Formats: sequence, C-alpha cells, structure tokens
Amino acid sequence: MKNIFKYLYGLGALVIGIVLSVWIVGNAVSHDTEVEQVAMDAGEFPDYVEMLNNYYTNFDNRSDHFHQTSERHFLPMDEQENCLTCHSIWPHKKEKRTRAFYNQHSRFMTCMVCHMEQEPGRKLTYRWYDFGVDNSLTRNGPYGLVKIGDDDVSGAENFISKITPLVVDGSLNTRVYTPYNTPMYEAYREAVLNGETVNKEKIRQEAEAMVGQDPKTCSDCHSESSEFPMTALGFEGERLNELQHSAVVGMVEKYELFYFPAVFE
Repeated sequence: MKNIFKYLYGLGALVIGIVLSVWIVGNAVSHDTEVEQVAMDAGEFPDYVEMLNNYYTNFDNRSDHFHQTSERHFLPMDEQENCLTCHSIWPHKKEKRTRAFYNQHSRFMTCMVCHMEQEPGRKLTYRWYDFGVDNSLTRNGPYGLVKIGDDDVSGAENFISKITPLVVDGSLNTRVYTPYNTPMYEAYREAVLNGETVNKEKIRQEAEAMVGQDPKTCSDCHSESSEFPMTALGFEGERLNELQHSAVVGMVEKYELFYFPAVFE
C-alpha cells in the first residue's frame, strides 16, 4: 500500500510539473514576439523600423534584450531603403541554415551591395554612406574596420553608416539607393492603403529593375582573390585578414550541416 501511495504521489507530481511547464512556456512571450505581432497587424506596409524605435524608447524594453537596441542605431523611416515597402529589416527567411548570417549584413551594408544585377560593362564601386547623419557615432567611423584588442572592433556602435554601391561613369559616381520616402513609392503605398486599384506587379518590376536574379555568394567578397574593395573601404590589419579568411564562409558554402562550438568556463 505504501508503494502505491509513493507511485501515485510521483505520478501526480509529474502531471503537475507538465501542466505548470506548459503554462509557463505559453505565457512567456518575449518582446520580440510582441513586436512581430504588431508588425503583422500593421496592415499592408508595416513600418518595422518605426515600430522598433517606438518600442525601444522604453528603457525596460531595451535593458532586457541581448542585442544593441538603442533607437539611435536605427535610421529615420524616410532614410531607410525602399525595399522595406515589401520586406522587413531582416528580410532573409527562406534558408533557415544561413539566414542569420545574411541578415547580419543588413546592419552595415545596403541591400543592393549583394543583390545588384551584374551587367557586363557596368563598373561598380562601393563607398560608406552615412545618410546625412552627423553625430558622435558616424564621426567615430564605420563599424568593424579595425580590430581593437581581442574582442572589440572600431566604430562598434555605428550601425548608421553602411556600404552602398555606386555606378561609375567616367568621373560621375551614381549612388544606387532608393529611399523609403521616394514620391512614387509613397503614392503607391497611400493608394494601396486607401483601397485603390494599383498595378502591384508594375511597381515591383520598377523597384527591382536593378536587382539581379542571383545575389553575391559569401566568397564573392570574403576571399583574397575577391574584387570587392575591402582595403579601399578601410578594412585593415587583423580585421581585414579575418574577413578575407573567414572560416564561416567555408562552413556555409561547403557543408549542409554544421555546429557552433560550445565554450564552457
């Protein structure tokens, strides 16, 4: 009889533990989920950056997040890329294996760096662009040009300045960048939100006129033989060596399954 009571007690404790765990997990909604839900309810054109800025003006929302979240790291919506009309600020979703690596790049380069059509005879160059922002962050220089110590890199808080492609035509360099507040696209978004009939396919084709079918691969930029101008952009020393000989490139391009090493202290 005593053993039966022990068995029932253990079974009851297990059931209660399972129910409690399910309840905790179901109610433990992170602020990321809340922001995502707001974005999905925001309509046809969710202003992701604007919503994140508003969310992180509350210090409590910033302090419990492990990423850098201060609103000064995000550009005003009118200075963001027009890509955000249809895509989020973390646009790579399909390839679960590699999407985190690709989305990290959006913090320090514009979309067209990787997605611009490579046409024969069209010469491209790349420059850092600060979107007209002049503050202590942009004056501190672009992010990650030089390695400082074991962990830090230069311009560590500057996620404003980004690498942007330019089309070179003699002495004329034309920056390839379409701001979110371009009048044609503002009118398009307003028409859609007002329920008017619009030619979405035509707008999409115009917006993606210079977008290539195949984006750059990792090794197109991260190798010594690459034509991507790492040195001209200011990368140097140990940091340049890291970018040109990144183990992540081989991991992403050569392996279907890979594991991150665990460090125990």
